[in-house]
Amino acid sequence: MIDIVEIFKEYNGTGYFCLLFIAALIYLYFTEENKSLRMMLVIVPTVLQVLFFIPYFYFAYNMLDEGTYYRILWLLPMTLVIAYSAVKVIGTHLRLGVALICVLFALCGSYTYIGSVFTMAENPYHIPDEVIQICDMIKPEDKDTRIWAAFPPGLVHFVRQYTTNIMLPFGRDSMVDTWKKADNELFDLYMSPVIPADRLVKSATDYQCDYVIISREDVIDGDVTDYGLKEVGATDNYVVYSNLENAVWYDVGLENYNSALYRDSDEDK
Repeated sequence: MIDIVEIFKEYNGTGYFCLLFIAALIYLYFTEENKSLRMMLVIVPTVLQVLFFIPYFYFAYNMLDEGTYYRILWLLPMTLVIAYSAVKVIGTHLRLGVALICVLFALCGSYTYIGSVFTMAENPYHIPDEVIQICDMIKPEDKDTRIWAAFPPGLVHFVRQYTTNIMLPFGRDSMVDTWKKADNELFDLYMSPVIPADRLVKSATDYQCDYVIISREDVIDGDVTDYGLKEVGATDNYVVYSNLENAVWYDVGLENYNSALYRDSDEDK
């Protein structure tokens, strides 16, 4: 039961949003006459909340998908219920309703960008600019062509949001401790305090990575260029290397890589 309460507390943050939701449920329980809306906005959310706090339901859920119990709370239409209740209050008591809602906003709200969770978007994709810069450096011009690239763990969340032409040897699943994940040597190397250059290149080659991206903050034991990587670009915080040890690079050469790749793609068609 303690775990359930902790999950609920973490999900609700300061608790203001949860309190508004509960108040809205109570208000609609006594005032909503439409049976369909009453079922969707009051009965179903209430049942879900009751189920969420039942220990047997918690244990049964974790047997199927451990570590994601908080997702039950995603099913609660909190924003919809609060907004609908606010409109209903204003529609019934205009002046009092507007004044009450303004007071609640002032007391419960906060500026989104004060905290560390949200930051101002750098571009229309809402991902770091450097991810776009790196992807534009390495992604093939042919939309039907795929390449493999090893990105630092902090960037893997964003690459697939921008392009599907770049395949990753490990993804977000490797970064979530509670998920059942396969062993990945390349991920473990990126997470090491000191990264051996020879092992990094060998592991990237084993995963057939055409490019390897290394953060300037990473501590590398040795010089990766001594083991088959060649610098082809850089951003403020990352250096982009082509992997000459990869079989494709080794066979056709760096300068002919793209043309050979596109030619093979055309032949496949």
